[in-house]
Amino acid sequence: MYTVLAIGFHDQEAPRHTNICKKLLSEGKKIIECHTQKKGYFAKLKDLRQQFLRHKDEADALMVTFPGHYLVPAIRLWTRKPIIFDAFISLHDTNVFDRQKVSPWSPRAWWLYCIDWLACHLANDVLIDTEAHRQYFISHFRLNPKKITVVYLGTRDDFFNTRNAQRATRNDKKEFSILFYGTYIPLQGIEHIIDAAEILKDRPDIQFTLIGTGQTFASIKAMANRKQLRNIKFQSRVPYTLLPDLIAKADLCLGIFGTTNKTMRVIPHKVYDAVACGTPVLTADTPAIAERFADEPLVHLCKAGDGRVIADAIEDILLKDPPYSLLPTPDSQTP
Repeated sequence: MYTVLAIGFHDQEAPRHTNICKKLLSEGKKIIECHTQKKGYFAKLKDLRQQFLRHKDEADALMVTFPGHYLVPAIRLWTRKPIIFDAFISLHDTNVFDRQKVSPWSPRAWWLYCIDWLACHLANDVLIDTEAHRQYFISHFRLNPKKITVVYLGTRDDFFNTRNAQRATRNDKKEFSILFYGTYIPLQGIEHIIDAAEILKDRPDIQFTLIGTGQTFASIKAMANRKQLRNIKFQSRVPYTLLPDLIAKADLCLGIFGTTNKTMRVIPHKVYDAVACGTPVLTADTPAIAERFADEPLVHLCKAGDGRVIADAIEDILLKDPPYSLLPTPDSQTP
């Protein structure tokens, strides 16, 4: 049996990892986990090398899991066996252009580009999450198209499904509940959700819940407070296992609405999760989303980066499904 060592400090419960393992298992491959929880780069390497040496004779290939960009060069020194590298994202693109934490012309930016380039070129096969992202890697890092493969993100279908999700009945509901959850990174475009909430602030039947924290959380919350919005509730992160019920009880989930180039190339977890739970989701119309959800009735698309467009789309969704039209709009009041 063909055996793959999954080697790294990855989240073993993450949808990305579980779905890649599921794909390998479906192809008849065996997976051995070489996983470390050690702190620090060299401590991680030492632990992983010890595990590698125990299993190297069994292995036909090694899979360096995400995030493993810095591990690939060292692991290539350990073995001439094939290396599968789950790149998933570019460190350079994410930190320089998407999150804008690093200046484009700084030494740090050049270092991140070199790490991306080296990890991808040292691997025999590179895994990425969408065709749009694949094309970016091919052009940006001059990769041979034959060595880079798309494995879509997907969801944890053992958690996110209509069996586990407890769907709320709408008979007694007095509001149209909209759910967003995320890590507050720029590509999510949460500021545009705030703009949409402001436009809809006179609709008492439309309420937003935003779950999570992260890079832009403080500025987003300050923005909502400045606009004195009463139709938004902020909630801290919740355990992963609670998300299916929260999604199922929402009338609409929100995806991503940022305007960074990376937004155009990715399909977020939350779209896969909402569809799996049977809940409608509104997200930006991008080349990436069209790869999997162009004909999915639960996925509604709109222009990225525009709160007015998001607000209009929300009202359109509400009006198209009569059970969602819970309260009359101001111009539909009877005299």
